[in-house]
Amino acid sequence: MKKIIHILFTTILFCLVSCQKETDKMQAYAENFFKQYPEATLQDIYKGSFQDVFGPAHMLTDHDAVKRYIIRELEGADVLEGAYYEPCGWKGRFYRVNLKAIKDQKITADELTDAFMASANGIDTMLTQTFITEWLQFQQIVRKTIPSLQNFTEDSTLLAKLLEEGNYVVHHSHAFNEHYHPHYRIIRKDIFEEKILPKLK
Repeated sequence: MKKIIHILFTTILFCLVSCQKETDKMQAYAENFFKQYPEATLQDIYKGSFQDVFGPAHMLTDHDAVKRYIIRELEGADVLEGAYYEPCGWKGRFYRVNLKAIKDQKITADELTDAFMASANGIDTMLTQTFITEWLQFQQIVRKTIPSLQNFTEDSTLLAKLLEEGNYVVHHSHAFNEHYHPHYRIIRKDIFEEKILPKLK
């Protein structure tokens, strides 16, 4: 009996510690994100959270078409700024790789295309409920961490409606696009670390 109680106590303690670590990671990510992007909104940090779980969230089969789109976006970008890469969310499962890395000849369009295509998947419906639960927790941490965040209530209501309707993909906010000019592709962590990161150092 004592052994069972000890196992239960240890299991509960482990779960509490794990949950606290996850909460700490969420809070640290929110603080860093809004420090780096002070004009961002809840919609923007939701977008990163979604990308961090589902990646590009669609299947890609035409290498040449994907590459052409990257080059067209690169050529049409008036501003390319910011770091070469950053994690999409607090989990760090996927990374955003800035197209600036191609412009600065750190990587080629083919290398980014290959990595991007290898990272692409459809939305795993088995993950959606877990994602929603984690997002609702993270949203409350954002509220507490960044109480002055603009349009929080409006964005929260809109996102809740989209999720209820089964719509998970959103664009960056107008404010984010206007201030930060994002141009990137999403790469899975293991592919990023093996194929892309060594060239960016």
